[in-house]
Amino acid sequence: MTAVPTPVEILRWLQPRQPAILERLRAWVGHESPTAEPERVRALAAVVAADFAALGLRPALHPGALELTYAGEGGAPVLLLGHLDTVWAAGTLARMPCRVDGDRLFGPGVYDMKAGLVMAHAALEALRALKVPLPPLTLLLVFDEETGSRASRPLTEARARAAYAAYVLEPGAEPEGGLKIARKGIALYQLAARGVAAHAGVDFEKGASALVELARAVVQAASWSDPASGLTLNPGVFHAGTRANVVAEEARADLDVRAWTAAALAHADQRLRALRPADVRVTLEIAGGLNRPPMEPTPASQALAARAQALGRELGLELPLARTGGGSDGNFTAACGVPTLDGLGAQGAGAHAAHEHILLSALAPRTALLAALLAAGSSAPPTRQLGDALSASGRPLPGIEARPQPDQREGGSGERWPRHLAAP
Repeated sequence: MTAVPTPVEILRWLQPRQPAILERLRAWVGHESPTAEPERVRALAAVVAADFAALGLRPALHPGALELTYAGEGGAPVLLLGHLDTVWAAGTLARMPCRVDGDRLFGPGVYDMKAGLVMAHAALEALRALKVPLPPLTLLLVFDEETGSRASRPLTEARARAAYAAYVLEPGAEPEGGLKIARKGIALYQLAARGVAAHAGVDFEKGASALVELARAVVQAASWSDPASGLTLNPGVFHAGTRANVVAEEARADLDVRAWTAAALAHADQRLRALRPADVRVTLEIAGGLNRPPMEPTPASQALAARAQALGRELGLELPLARTGGGSDGNFTAACGVPTLDGLGAQGAGAHAAHEHILLSALAPRTALLAALLAAGSSAPPTRQLGDALSASGRPLPGIEARPQPDQREGGSGERWPRHLAAP
């Protein structure tokens, strides 16, 4: 039986190969992949598929994702999650080129999250070279994470239900590169008001302002924010009226709601749907709802985090546990009851910003950590805790009943990648 290498041994294999890892990262960053241009995302997917196929993974193309599978040598399957799309429009590289400045590699999408994808490739390449037996693996790289994962979510949830654990290749928590064990849930709403138009000077009294009523409702909703508990209601967009001398007949607003727990989101939803206009001539409609459920820590996910911290210490990495208000596809896997560990990608800063970068000195050690986690496989598999939801502080949540998610049809056609890219 092949001895499993230590994290340090994996790191020693990776360190002299960092130039090749960076070359691949630069190449993938060079394929701009904005969510709004799916043909560009699919072009990057073809490159990524070929690179992973060379390691023995089998690619399959779905409408919303690239799936790469490895049969493995037994044990429970592990799910690796990432996304190929970025927030950066095509042409960004011309003004924001991929470049090195000291210990930092800058570039659009390098931190969020192409470095994490390259790390997965390098980790698997190292384990293959070191002849480490692996459990069955599914690497799912979606095309629409930056816009809510609407097309890819059913496939993500279907693969999660078959997995023993989910590892998310999103970047580590800033600034230390911490492991993310909790994420806020997100609900998105569209509020629309319709009133009665009138001339503001001649027939003001006959008008009923949709703008005034929607503004009143939005201000009231925003006042429910409680940052101390983690609940935020942010009215990010507001449109109303046509001219200053016309009583506004229509108004609409977009509202972003976030909270650490499903219970807090459900309560906010109830309050929003109970809003009523003061002027009975105005109608108020509320559409939307839950976009991503919260990623709430469980004993099983905390056990994964403890394992990662222990392996990290062997590599000289101190990995604090963190929670974040941003969402990822790990929200979906956690809500399916799958032990989920997020933030296993690169260390750096500046997601979605002009200073987006990764730290070069952390690339090989964090890749070795990911490889060591995969090498550990499903030994001492964590127990799913569907009935024991925890709050972000680790305390039981009163009044929360955790239920398995209803079954959903698998997303995507599952068509195989073109024959010349198929794994042997």
